[in-house]
Amino acid sequence: MQKISSYLYSNRIAINLDLASSPVEWRIVYQRKVKIYKGYDNIISLDIKNSDQKRIDVSNLTLKCLIMDHLGEEVYTADVEHSDTPGLATFNIPSLAVDPLTPQFLRYAVYVLNDDTTRNVIYGDTQYGVTGFIDLIGDATITGIPQQVIKTFNYLDDTAVNNLRYYYSDAVVIKIPNENVNLGSISLEFFTNLIDADVTVQTSTAGVASTTTKWTDLETFVVANTTTTLTKNYTVDNDTVWLRIKYKLHQTNHTGTIDKIIVRQ
Repeated sequence: MQKISSYLYSNRIAINLDLASSPVEWRIVYQRKVKIYKGYDNIISLDIKNSDQKRIDVSNLTLKCLIMDHLGEEVYTADVEHSDTPGLATFNIPSLAVDPLTPQFLRYAVYVLNDDTTRNVIYGDTQYGVTGFIDLIGDATITGIPQQVIKTFNYLDDTAVNNLRYYYSDAVVIKIPNENVNLGSISLEFFTNLIDADVTVQTSTAGVASTTTKWTDLETFVVANTTTTLTKNYTVDNDTVWLRIKYKLHQTNHTGTIDKIIVRQ
């Protein structure tokens, strides 16, 4: 039997407010790297000490933590909240601040914001290092299906049997089967070129898309030859898996086309 051990630890950083008389034998060679994760609010703890390596009460100071990307651009500036224990404080890096970023090494700097808006840095180690590093990790949460593009349409001429003649796209997955995620809504952005047709948006709950798949019509609408772009938004059932687009030209010799459809969730 396999065993998984889990740990609930504070993500704590030791920082120094006063290094005037810091003994050489107490010097930290480096500050440990902090790890944070996309998709979550990340709470970081600060352990603020003086040159004697004792916690110092800084509750009368306004502290900020500046988060920067690998290019030195500001990502987020967090308010540092003091705790009931002198020298211990916390700040939060919200998920909304880092979710747009690619996984990378971020940098941080803690500083005192004075009443006159000037700033004094707090050192991240005892060798007067100001910045530390944060490892932004992006593989600890579910990622949705990325934006998809529909560009290929197949022609079906079944007039001899069912009197049907239309174009249909390949089926695209809008939800992984058996994945416990609520789709909610999808957005379709159409790019057309002089097309005059009836367009139908279809979905299916089938596990596999094939020639025998049963499709449900979400909507049928007319696209005129003067239209170049069109956006449609739909609410879909949670068990919906597949999406496809079909269209029927108003005139059989018509040369207009649907160039592409961007599917967003």
